[in-house]
Amino acid sequence: PPRAPACTDRAAAPTRPDAMKLADETAAAPSSASCALGPHRVCTLDAQHLCAPTFPSATIYYPESGTRLPSIVIVGGWGCGEQVQAAWAPFYASHGIVAMTIGTPAPLTDMCEERARALLDASAALQDENAREGSALVGRLDASSRAVQGYSLGGGGAQLAALRDPTLKCVVAICPDDGGVFGRKPPAELSPSVPVLFLCGEKDTDAPPQSHAWKHYQKTGAAKLLFEVQGGCHYFANGPAGDATEAEATRGACDEALLCNCLGVLVSRGACAPCPCSFGMVLGSGGHARADAPRGAVGLLALAW
Repeated sequence: PPRAPACTDRAAAPTRPDAMKLADETAAAPSSASCALGPHRVCTLDAQHLCAPTFPSATIYYPESGTRLPSIVIVGGWGCGEQVQAAWAPFYASHGIVAMTIGTPAPLTDMCEERARALLDASAALQDENAREGSALVGRLDASSRAVQGYSLGGGGAQLAALRDPTLKCVVAICPDDGGVFGRKPPAELSPSVPVLFLCGEKDTDAPPQSHAWKHYQKTGAAKLLFEVQGGCHYFANGPAGDATEAEATRGACDEALLCNCLGVLVSRGACAPCPCSFGMVLGSGGHARADAPRGAVGLLALAW
């Protein structure tokens, strides 16, 4: 049975800005409150009861009050556990958006296609909470306002999800990777109708913007916006503060094991991970929302999108 939700008080913060304020703040220096938590008290729920073969773990973050709530499902990238993008979820929930983080069954070999399927399955499963007796979200979800977000290979997967489900309201693709290095052929065209926000870092050497995010942007026919952060690495947007680091993401991991796992997948062209090492996983979260974040505009931008 579902576990009882846990709620956390969040400090009051400015409400969601309008588009004009967003343009003003992102064109100049980010506001000091640009990624502060919102006014809603945030509750969490272990969503194991919703899980399926495509997503074996899930956690829901939701505002304690409110109805007709939009929702977003979030997935990580290569070798990532569910926690890597977890800093985004309470941020969204504190601003009135139900967020669900998910893990995939084989983080080392799940490519964009598998992550797209996981996002769509999880988004559909989350809507079941709207009718589940005893759910804290019963009658509170707006099934017509669903979004997906992905990081790295998950960012590539989020864009594929938009191709498969044009009823999605939007996509947030963070440092997206199309899986080409693993021998996967990306589609010739991306979403013609679902708006896509690209967040990428100038110094990203894992998925360089010029060969990934910018190419995806050019293939996208829908409304789109690419936000490239000066000096940003592959990990900077793992949280809304925009200052997440590789050290935070790989906390507790062994560099040699990470390299071994990566080489194993590269050699097999993404087909398998020979003798995967548990110490070579990306499990840490970073970039948690706070009022003084120097790059907090990335959180503000995703929220407005």
